[in-house]
Amino acid sequence: MLTSMVKKVGVAAYNTWEDAENGTWEAGIKVLGLKDGAVEWAYDEYNKDLITPEMKSYLDNLQADIIAGKIEIHDYMSDNTCNF
Repeated sequence: MLTSMVKKVGVAAYNTWEDAENGTWEAGIKVLGLKDGAVEWAYDEYNKDLITPEMKSYLDNLQADIIAGKIEIHDYMSDNTCNF
C-alpha cells in the first residue's frame, strides 16, 4: 500500500455547527465521503515523490468518477460485507 486516506473530521464538525446554527440539526449517523469533501487519499510531502504523474492522474480520475456516481462504492454498513 503506497498511501492511505485522510479523514477530515473538521468537515463533519463544521456541518454540525452550521446545522445547529440554522436550527436544522438532527441526531443520528451522518455518512460523509468524497463528494462531501470529508475524505481524500493521502498525497503529501511523505509520498509525493513516490507517486508518478500518471498514478496521480489515474487516482484523480477515479475520485471524480466516484463523486459523479460512475463508480458505485459498496456501503459496508448496509450488510456488513466487503464486496469487490
